[in-house]
Amino acid sequence: MQMTQVIEEAVKALAEFEAELDRIKTDASEAKKRLVKAAADEAEKAKSDALAKAQELANERVRVAKQEAERGAEEVAKKGEESLNGLKAATLNRKEEAVELAVRRLLGG
Repeated sequence: MQMTQVIEEAVKALAEFEAELDRIKTDASEAKKRLVKAAADEAEKAKSDALAKAQELANERVRVAKQEAERGAEEVAKKGEESLNGLKAATLNRKEEAVELAVRRLLGG
């Protein structure tokens, strides 16, 4: 084998190696881009999931607070109704007493 041929083969091998190295660099760069995009997509999904869960928890707390407030309002309304009924009964009783008193006075008693 001649020296020129050996040098040509070495240059050819180096060129092939350089081309393969360039392909590997390109593949690595594309893989990095895909990985970064996948990580960003996963982060966005995690953010959306966390926001949805937080909204769900907030809605549940509002629902529970509303139920408790409604129960409290029902109790207040019930006590108000009881007080009103008691006041009506007392008023009716006093009215009857006033009528009896007026009748007795009118009749001279």
